[in-house]
Amino acid sequence: MGRVFRIPREPGAGGTIILAMIGGLILAHAGWKGWFVGIPVALVTFFTFDYAFDSYRSWRIGGMGLALTFNGLAYALPALYWFGKSAFRPSPENPLFAPLTVVAVLFALHFTFSRTKGWKNPVTYALGNLLPAVPALFAPAVAGKSFNSDILVFWFLLAYYEAIGAAYVETKLAFRRFPRKYPLIAWLPAFVVVLYNPYLFLALIEPTVRLVMNLRDTTYVAKIDDIKGLGWSVFRSVMLLYIITLAVLYFE
Repeated sequence: MGRVFRIPREPGAGGTIILAMIGGLILAHAGWKGWFVGIPVALVTFFTFDYAFDSYRSWRIGGMGLALTFNGLAYALPALYWFGKSAFRPSPENPLFAPLTVVAVLFALHFTFSRTKGWKNPVTYALGNLLPAVPALFAPAVAGKSFNSDILVFWFLLAYYEAIGAAYVETKLAFRRFPRKYPLIAWLPAFVVVLYNPYLFLALIEPTVRLVMNLRDTTYVAKIDDIKGLGWSVFRSVMLLYIITLAVLYFE
């Protein structure tokens, strides 16, 4: 079954888990108690992420249940402390309502594609990359704050570009030959965020330029070192989007 607590194999996924919680706490305007609770909660997800994912992929019910118990308690207990029994009331005003709804939808989509198209399908892979940013949605609940639309938009852009970035990497792999136009087409709906805040257009510039330039690129990578380098390049792009999005939503 392997160790329950371990550092994620993919640095990008582990980094996103922590950075997502930090961004969520900032946009929730968490006090020092919120930060004191929120960061350890994110670390639980960080150290159990690979175990949970591996258990889910091989459909080990016991492992899935154990990972769900650790993470469920990590997020539910602080919410229970701050909000009492109302934390479990099925209401949009409940700070756990939106995060749990998003997680349920993501799991349903990923389960459907993984079982019908397979784990190596680019769409399945991209959907899996939506998950590490989920802690941002739970940040208000663990910090005793109300859920707000800034956090939802922040999570959407971060998670969506994580997925698009994964699809972008797929187009570069010599053994995949995934059409280069698909990530760009899939990225265009992200521009809906400018209706929420026009300044978010700034966060969309670099990813859009990257995806457009990829249309003309004819090179592929196959060596493991080149693939790792490509992954770090995408992570730097995600970090730029992260910083700009967070700054726009916090200061605007």
